[in-house]
This record gives sequence, structure tokens and C-alpha cells, in this order.
Amino acid sequence: MSKLANASPEFLANHFITYLFEKYPRNKHVRRVASWVGLILLGIEKIATRNWIPQDRQLRFDYGGRSFKARFNHKAGGKLRGGIDIVEVLPGRGAPEGKTVKSITSLKDAEKFYKSPSSKLVRRFPRMATS
Repeated sequence: MSKLANASPEFLANHFITYLFEKYPRNKHVRRVASWVGLILLGIEKIATRNWIPQDRQLRFDYGGRSFKARFNHKAGGKLRGGIDIVEVLPGRGAPEGKTVKSITSLKDAEKFYKSPSSKLVRRFPRMATS
């Protein structure tokens, strides 16, 4: 069952920050993303047609007829610093993962995502030759 379906960004931020600090009280590389969470959630709110939490540590959302999830990646940002990846979720049993479409590894990246959340999520098709 989906948790917090279409909850406000503030409510979602509270959920994720609580999770980070309760689950990882001594892991600074995980908790460092806490300052980015609000910007990422506000960016998602701008474009998502719906969102929900399938697991305590992931946010799923739909945009442009496709499904995505935002999740922590311990290896994002190099040297195991960690970051938030936006990953396409493919149709099929078990919600298989597609490609990472955006990796957020700093507060500056979170700001860029907030300002233009759809820039990396739109499929780019090759231009058709005109005759």
C-alpha cells in the first residue's frame, strides 16, 4: 500500500529527515543530504502528477507518462560521499529500474533541480529529417 500519497512537500520532507536521523544517527555521509531534501521535493511537486512512498527511503512520482523514484545512492558524488538519484522505473513486475536520469550530489545540484526539475526527465528524441 502506498504511504503518504500526494502528501505536501513539507510533510514528505519531515518524513525523510526523521528517517535519516533515526536510521543513520552516526553516518554523516548519509545525513548530509538532509539540507537538499526540501529543494528536491519542491522540484518534484512542480512536475509530478502523483507521488507516494513505496518504501520508507524512496519517493516514487509520475511525470510525463513515466514513473520515477528518488532514492539515496551511497556511491553518487564520488569517493562514497553519497547523493540522491532520480531513477526511471520501468513498467513490469517488481518495478524494474531503468537508467539514472539525474544525480544530485550537492546543495547546488538540488537548487538546479528545484529551478528546472523536468530538464533531465524529458525524453530526447532525435530530430526527424525534413524534406
